[in-house]
Amino acid sequence: MKALLKLITCFLALGLAWWQPSFAQISPTPLKIGPVLNKPLDEAERLLGKPRHIGEQRERYYKMEGFVRIVVRPTPQNALAAVTFQFAPGTVKDEVAALAKVGLGDAVLPDRWTSRWSAPGASKNDELLLSRIQAEVAPPPSTAAKTTQSAVLTRHFLERMQERGVSEAQATDVMENGQRFYDPKNDSYIRYKDGIYIALTKDGVLKTVVRGPISRRWKPL
Repeated sequence: MKALLKLITCFLALGLAWWQPSFAQISPTPLKIGPVLNKPLDEAERLLGKPRHIGEQRERYYKMEGFVRIVVRPTPQNALAAVTFQFAPGTVKDEVAALAKVGLGDAVLPDRWTSRWSAPGASKNDELLLSRIQAEVAPPPSTAAKTTQSAVLTRHFLERMQERGVSEAQATDVMENGQRFYDPKNDSYIRYKDGIYIALTKDGVLKTVVRGPISRRWKPL
């Protein structure tokens, strides 16, 4: 019996000695997505491969080693509007590590891109969201605080425009010609047209823009 235990111990030791060098060689390889963030979607697909699925809002789902999934939301011009990287919980410790994992060394983002880290995210995975605000979407600096409808234009609103593929012309059309509602649940005033709605406060601060149907809880004005 003792001889058998010694034999098993010997095999285990040999096995560990054989596996250890291969473990030592494994190092996380950055994705290096930085160079393609401001380029058309086909540039990203050269890096990510073909999407496994394309959603209803044209978002594209990719699977790569080291990530649970990568979701890319393009603009109508087929550029990248937002990229969500999902990690298995606990595998990436913070935003700096997540940015390094996608190839953004020293947490340096390209122009017009912002990042947000959530652990765990809404998907129950840890998430790094990169979102882009195109310079051409924002008004000139002298009028950046107001739209043509004297509504306060916020950075959050511009980010939602980019994520949901709503152009400045579409947003203006909704504000000027959309149906008017009041949303009592969120204390918001709604402008709705052609499947797009904009929510704003009574003081004219633009809260968000969404693609979707008219809600039953909205009260016509």
